[in-house]
Amino acid sequence: MLRQLAGLCVRYAERYVPNPYLYAVILTFSTVAGALVWTGSDLTQIIDSWYQGIWSILAFALQMALILATGVALAEAPLIKSLLNKLGALPSRQAGAAITVFFAAAIGSWLNWGFGLVVGALVAREIAKRLRDVDFGFLIAAAYMGFMVWASGLSSSIALATATHGRH
Repeated sequence: MLRQLAGLCVRYAERYVPNPYLYAVILTFSTVAGALVWTGSDLTQIIDSWYQGIWSILAFALQMALILATGVALAEAPLIKSLLNKLGALPSRQAGAAITVFFAAAIGSWLNWGFGLVVGALVAREIAKRLRDVDFGFLIAAAYMGFMVWASGLSSSIALATATHGRH
């Protein structure tokens, strides 16, 4: 019954939910319209501010991409990959599979959020290859649940910022 409900939700989302790019375009134009109405700025000032904002966030975006790329590189290292394959061979039922994926993603996310994001998906994939009757969407949800600990982990920008001397 749960698979049928999930399938119905997926079909609904695929058919009626627009592409995320469309949301970005709509939000951009509605923000421009709001800025024109409420700030008194002209269109060239708004476009210039938008352009400057893109360049100011570029360094942050590249740092996040680098974190994900290093997470993939670490997870694909032979030692880690063999460990993840062995971990994926442990569960024999769906409940155990979800718990295994959750803990793998949680421990990986505690170490580094980019690593945890990749580890959860890789362990879920290994388990799904071996257990044919497991619901892959359920495993991915368990992996995403394990991702919740990243804010308290070693790579947490929140914890690092609050622990920095002189910052309040």
